[in-house]
Amino acid sequence: MIIGVLLITNLTVALFFYNHKCTVETPKTPGFSERLKQEVGFTPDQMKVLEPRKKLFSQTMHEHFEKLKNTKERFYYQMYDASIPDSLIEARADSIGNEQKRIDLLVIRHFKDIRMLCTDEQRPKFDSLLPFIIHRMTAPPGKK
Repeated sequence: MIIGVLLITNLTVALFFYNHKCTVETPKTPGFSERLKQEVGFTPDQMKVLEPRKKLFSQTMHEHFEKLKNTKERFYYQMYDASIPDSLIEARADSIGNEQKRIDLLVIRHFKDIRMLCTDEQRPKFDSLLPFIIHRMTAPPGKK
């Protein structure tokens, strides 16, 4: 009798949790384009100029991050080859740094380019977004 009651209780609890969906959603923070519209006051004309630039930037960054990933993979696979001298490993490590430098320069140019789209009144508002942008770019994964 006790086993039957426990079985029914367990099934009831299992069905409850299986059917019960968590309805609490974490509020999604607005993306950068949305923040430009809402907080900086970008006009539809400014957004028309921004969107193609943003799309091109995104494609370019994807290519560079892919190249950086491949460069790092090739670098770390060197550990299997004991015949590779440390000087060559050092030189290949520099190639990782150089690719990261290219990425960082592209990012800074992109945001300077966006800043140039701002009117004189919008620039202080845009500049106030920079700490948010910098934090998102430099925070460890999962901490953004």
